Amino acid sequence: MEAPRVRVLKVEGMDCADCARKVASALEEVPGVVGVQVSYASGKAYLVLEREEALQEAEARLAPLGYRLLQAEEKGGLPGPWPWALLSGGLLLLAWLWDAFFAGGGLPYALAALVGVLPLARKGLLGFRRNPFSIQVLVSLATFGALALGAAQEAAVVVFLFLLGEVLEAQATAQARKALLSLGGLLPRRAFRVREAGVEEVPLSALRVGDLVRVPQGERVPADGVVVSGEAWVEEAAFTGEPLPKAKGEGDRVVGGSLVEGGGLLVRVERLPGEGFLAEMARLAEEATLKKAELERFMDAFSRRYTPFVLLLAGFVAFVLPLFQGDLVGHVYKALALLLIACPCALVVSVPAAIASGVARGARSGVLFKSGAALERLGRVRHLALDKTGTLTLGRPRLVQVVPFGVRAEEALALAKGVAQGSAHPLARAVREAEGRALEAEGHREVPGQGAFARVGGKEVGLLRPEALPLPEEVREAVARLEKEGHTLSLLVEGERPLALLAFRDEPREEAGRVLEALRRMGLKPHLLTGDRKEAALALARALGLEADEVEAGLFPEAKLRRVAALAEAGGVAMVGDGVNDAPALARATVGLAVVEGTEAALRAADVGLLSLEALPRALALSRKALAVVWENVLLALGLKGLFLLTTLLGLTGLWPAVLADSGALLLVTLNSLRLLWARV
Repeated sequence: MEAPRVRVLKVEGMDCADCARKVASALEEVPGVVGVQVSYASGKAYLVLEREEALQEAEARLAPLGYRLLQAEEKGGLPGPWPWALLSGGLLLLAWLWDAFFAGGGLPYALAALVGVLPLARKGLLGFRRNPFSIQVLVSLATFGALALGAAQEAAVVVFLFLLGEVLEAQATAQARKALLSLGGLLPRRAFRVREAGVEEVPLSALRVGDLVRVPQGERVPADGVVVSGEAWVEEAAFTGEPLPKAKGEGDRVVGGSLVEGGGLLVRVERLPGEGFLAEMARLAEEATLKKAELERFMDAFSRRYTPFVLLLAGFVAFVLPLFQGDLVGHVYKALALLLIACPCALVVSVPAAIASGVARGARSGVLFKSGAALERLGRVRHLALDKTGTLTLGRPRLVQVVPFGVRAEEALALAKGVAQGSAHPLARAVREAEGRALEAEGHREVPGQGAFARVGGKEVGLLRPEALPLPEEVREAVARLEKEGHTLSLLVEGERPLALLAFRDEPREEAGRVLEALRRMGLKPHLLTGDRKEAALALARALGLEADEVEAGLFPEAKLRRVAALAEAGGVAMVGDGVNDAPALARATVGLAVVEGTEAALRAADVGLLSLEALPRALALSRKALAVVWENVLLALGLKGLFLLTTLLGLTGLWPAVLADSGALLLVTLNSLRLLWARV
């Protein structure tokens, strides 16, 4: 048997959430298809095939239902049933003109209604076995019933308004899909690859990992990479949301699709264009639309009960009330209007439309939601747990002070730089990066748990942990003072004689203070959870404006996990981390967020990826806006349905206002959801 293969295909004709359910139900019945996920938001079907022939069977199964599977490169036509809407509207206009000038009666209107309802009746019949309460079935019954009652003019208006609503909804949904999948369009079509013979212009498909590409001013970076040389201002607003360009120079990472506004760069390609950060954002955003939020599951369950209830009410109005009140025709007319109100489309779409727009907006703001549930939950948390190293700090210790004992500071640093040449320890790297000359050293060696050693000028010199040797009083006092200030220390020794203390600090990120202040204004309670020493944690807290009671230091991963679990029970917690040791806490948090430059383990465990720490307030703001839009949509859908349900029962409204209640609510919730694509966060 062949290994299962995943195929991603566009679904032509899938214009509503009800369509997505029909497509999924049909595909699940195809032999050889062992997994199906259908995304109404992206307009795609994800099929897991045991054998390739199952794809042809799937296409054959969908064709009678009015849907078609397209390969990724194929282009579908304009979305929605616009030809039928155009034809129905034209016939309705002709019927009105004929009636106005020739008093032609109801026949022209009946013709317009029958032509318009034809595709709806066909689609309803084909899908009747899977969903006997589809909107196509309900509109068809209402139309034929109205014609039977002699209300041909209203029947024609009903059909036209419904088709027009479907076209407008499909167009709005297409805009959301376009925004969701437009990230790849930021990449340029060409790259300037540097070879020994010179610079050559090549298509992106020709690039390979390790290639050097030149990015002049005004061009977009063709692929994720590292700056080899040059300096430039790089604008990343399209996927970080930050309007101001950032300075990039040697050693800095750049993302494919970012725009070089001033200067020029030579970049070494690290990831191919189709596999880079933009591709990852688009993939995660698309996958997020497949995972339903809690509210969406609730609305699905509610709609499955709502439709049969209104249908039973329609049957009661049509066939029971006339036994007591008479007027069979009038009650049947009311029942037909109730059929249209019974459609739950606006309710079903109210949540996924907002979630899809929120996920797409997030992807363009440096926030990668992995599911709709994560977008929904994030807006409800009240606590924020933050890792220290690599999250609030740069994660790279820097030498900030040399305290000499009996030697000059410059001489001590030169000795330390000589010893550090043979060590891969982060503190040794910080010593090498410090400004100053280095003395020649030989015989480099490292002793685990102690430090690094080398021979300089024939003498053994080492960089040790201060606890490794008994220290004179003067040195002990200096160690206590520097540790209290939050420094990490290394002791430079010659033999066993202390020469200097080297003080290091993992500097806070430039944006960390602003981010924490913004989160406080949003009502979140920050908690700094770190395995580092208490002194170092408190020093960082003072620099960032955190209170002492908001800091918990010396936590092992198990203790951090227990603390996050407690906060999750006390109002919900968002955990932000970047390391392997953060992965358990990220998975346990109400919502786990990982900075994308962190470890792979943290990114896998998190529910949300952040391009930078500055994206964190945007993620919270976007989640809250999305939740607000969801509830606005639900109130719009239920409010309009409830209003027209009441007015129909009272005999104040008829068929075409009922269509407006359905199609109008559907269009309103879709357009309201699209507001998120341009929301300020």
